[in-house]
Amino acid sequence: MIWPPILKYVAKSLIGREREQALFQDVLSSRAAELVALYGRRRVGKTFLVREFMAPRAGTFFEVTGTKDGSSSVQLKRFREALEPVFAAGLHLPDFRSWDDALSYLTDLIEQRALARPSEPIVLFFDELPWLAAPKSRLLESLDYYWNRSLSRLPQVKVIVCGSAASWMLRRVVLAKGGLHNRITRRLRLEPFTLREAQAYLASQQVKLKTVELLELYMALGGVPYYLSLVPRGKSVAETIGELCFERAGALQGEFANVLASLFSDHAGHAALLQALAARRGGRTRDELIAATDRTSGGSLNRHLQELEEAGFIGRVEPYGKKVKSTLYRVIDELTLFHFKWIEQAPKGVLARGGARHWQAISQTPGYAAWAGYAFESLCLKHARELESALGIENLVTAIGSWRFVPSRVLRDQRGAQVDLLFERRDGVINLCEMKFAKEPFVITKAYARELRDKVALFEAQTKTKKRVVVTLVAPFGLKQSTWSEDLVEQVVDQTALLR
Repeated sequence: MIWPPILKYVAKSLIGREREQALFQDVLSSRAAELVALYGRRRVGKTFLVREFMAPRAGTFFEVTGTKDGSSSVQLKRFREALEPVFAAGLHLPDFRSWDDALSYLTDLIEQRALARPSEPIVLFFDELPWLAAPKSRLLESLDYYWNRSLSRLPQVKVIVCGSAASWMLRRVVLAKGGLHNRITRRLRLEPFTLREAQAYLASQQVKLKTVELLELYMALGGVPYYLSLVPRGKSVAETIGELCFERAGALQGEFANVLASLFSDHAGHAALLQALAARRGGRTRDELIAATDRTSGGSLNRHLQELEEAGFIGRVEPYGKKVKSTLYRVIDELTLFHFKWIEQAPKGVLARGGARHWQAISQTPGYAAWAGYAFESLCLKHARELESALGIENLVTAIGSWRFVPSRVLRDQRGAQVDLLFERRDGVINLCEMKFAKEPFVITKAYARELRDKVALFEAQTKTKKRVVVTLVAPFGLKQSTWSEDLVEQVVDQTALLR
């Protein structure tokens, strides 16, 4: 068979996603059948990515989307409705009695299409697979059977199974012990936009923001493309957040609860874990989380933590020089942090009295400034690779982690300390990062200089490191040189570093 070359290109309608587009390019160019598992949180753009990149390049593009809480008969009806215009020339087909019947029929049609058009890719897109695979439907078993029996032998066939319930996709598809075990040829977890991608996306929507405004918007909404698509032109960040999150008819009013309910059947348990993590700046260890939520150390806790991590709500920060049990869990989803700090705590009746004005007032208070500092730290943690690049150490870093010292009861008079981000390097240096959000060059006061020197001394004493500690400041507008910053801060990176 002469396989035509797939031209290298980046879809003009897509912003960013270079890595994902390169993977899909390889899938289309592959001389073998492909079964791709695509997952990621709701609203992150999975369906848009597949439609925009794959559909124009496929000779045949078939898409079926599951219906939430639909029965097997409903899902099979959706399958038949999607099948008719692509393979049956618009004819009305009878309803299928089972997924075995449906996939048997589809397989016959694909074999005929592959024979008739041997040089054209055939892309089959099963969107929201967790909903399609209703309880007792045996969809996964049937898909496994027909993939193994026929589809995997047709090099033109590219199957993409997709779902927002990331933990379900891992447990039932990617890491399954039965069904599709070892059938997946590639897996792709779609993440929210980075800060740079968010900037490019907003620019494509003619939304013009200064970098510090972009930071404030991202700290509240994150990089979920759907949320960014709601940002209006010509309004301040405070106006935008107020209207989206605090107005009664705001597009993101109630979004947190809706997302959790769509992903997890036991969403109340997940919400309780998120609330406990959001309440502690810097996150909690597993033992601290158990104590804060009165949960037991068992299978449900492990499952919930894994589900939240795979869905992109929480992340693990590895402790420097400590055992695994000291790993910190912290909320990394910006809207979740914003929800617990501001939306949930809004006074009753605010939505009925002009929520946008309420937020604009809050955004000028010291309380907001304190929260912004924490949110900025979280943003920097998610962009650690960009900071590496800005520091010019990407080829030197051997470990990225955090460090925390909690005095024992015997040393109650000794102060604790925490470093949220550090880079250990192979050239005998550790970059200890201090992340400070300010709308002007950051000023180091006498008190903060003393605190920082004490932190460095404590870090060196407790870790017994022989490496040189370099204090590195990350601040949107850099550092204002002063008596107290001399000989203390050795490296400074500003907001441009986060856009690399």
